[in-house]
Amino acid sequence: MVERIVATVGERAILLSDLKRRAEPFMLQVQQTVPAGAQRNAAISQVYKAVLQKIVDEELMEKAASQAKVTITPTEIDEALKRVATQNHLPVEQVLAEAERAGMPESKYREELRRQLLEAKLLNVRLQGRIRITDEDLRAAYQKIEAEERQQLGVRLAWLVIRGENHSLAEARKLADEAASRARREDFASVARALSEDPATRSHGGAMNKAQPSALPPDVARNSLTLAVGQVSLPFKAGGDFIVLKVLERDASNLPDFESSKRELGERVYMDKMAQARRTWLDNLRRQQHVDVRL
Repeated sequence: MVERIVATVGERAILLSDLKRRAEPFMLQVQQTVPAGAQRNAAISQVYKAVLQKIVDEELMEKAASQAKVTITPTEIDEALKRVATQNHLPVEQVLAEAERAGMPESKYREELRRQLLEAKLLNVRLQGRIRITDEDLRAAYQKIEAEERQQLGVRLAWLVIRGENHSLAEARKLADEAASRARREDFASVARALSEDPATRSHGGAMNKAQPSALPPDVARNSLTLAVGQVSLPFKAGGDFIVLKVLERDASNLPDFESSKRELGERVYMDKMAQARRTWLDNLRRQQHVDVRL
């Protein structure tokens, strides 16, 4: 292909040949795993876009590092390489051999390590001390993990349904609010038998057969994931109807409790917040530089 500029960052031009060289290891993987034709072409296009984004980010960080006089020494790269080898229980020579097989010779691999170290050092300089983790953050992260696990666990629900076709919207919403309030104070089954407008389940106190969340209506599944066993939901709209849910039973969880998970949750939340802060910082660097992507 004819050489051309695919992006500029300030006065630095990123050439198509630069992009193709950086994308080589990923292209090797695409060629090995994606069938030829339109699917492979789409995968190649996505690789080029992602790698170009990475190159632009790196150029912005290189400029920021130069201004902040942040550098990485060959010794730091050697130490990072040893850490990678130790973490993978391999000698350094084998790590380099594996990188070579993946399309990244030693010089490129060391350069990639240098970029990673430079980014980490810059982020420590710019963002250290700005990341705050609260108990609310930890609980929200735990609830997210709970919901992810619950998608795989069988659940038995009871519901109370107010049919939209039988009422005006305002009346249906009012009836659902009143039903939900009663269902949280009284026996759910009794309230469902008295108020539910679903004939298939009303006589059973709204109880349904046990099922996987994926087999439930999407709105019902989504709302059930936030409920513990015995909890009653707020009324929610599903299609034209209003629904109130109660979780009767659920398959046992394999998650440790919240208190036991705090350390791991803290690390996860920190990494998420650092990633968000990194993106915000890079976006600010973009606004300070002239960035023109032409791919």
